[in-house]
Amino acid sequence: APSRAGKLSMQGGAWGTGGGWSSSSYPSQPQSQPEEENDTVYVSNLPKDITVDKLKELFGSIGKIKMKRGKGRDRFNFHPVIKIYRDKETGEPKGDATVTYEDPFSGGSAVKWFNDKEHWGVTIKVEPATKNWGQQSHGGGG
Repeated sequence: APSRAGKLSMQGGAWGTGGGWSSSSYPSQPQSQPEEENDTVYVSNLPKDITVDKLKELFGSIGKIKMKRGKGRDRFNFHPVIKIYRDKETGEPKGDATVTYEDPFSGGSAVKWFNDKEHWGVTIKVEPATKNWGQQSHGGGG
C-alpha cells in the first residue's frame, strides 16, 4: 500500500489537483523567510564613535528593541540587547554591532530600511545575523 500511495502522488492523480497551498503559490517566500524570521540584525561599516544610544535611536524607530535585565546591583535596570563589537586590545569599537528586536518582522524591516543607507556620515550595511555570528570572534587568539 505505501508504494501505491507513492505512485499516486508522483503521477499527480487526485492528490496533485486542487491548487491552493502549493509552494509555487509563494515563489518569493524561501528568499525572504530568513530575514523575516530573524529578530537579530548584524550591522557593519559603523563609525568608530558609535554608541548603543545612537543605535537604539535609529533601529528603535522601526520596532521595539529587546531589553534584558542587568546583573548584580544593576539587576533593577533594563538594557537594550545591542552589542557593539570592540577590539580586544584597544577596546575601541570595530565598526560592527548586532541589534535584537522583540519580534522577527522588525529585523526584516531593519534590513529593508537601513541596508546600504547613509547614517552618521557613512553607508552602513545591515543584514540578518546568522546563527554562528557569535563564533566569528572566537578563533585565532593567542
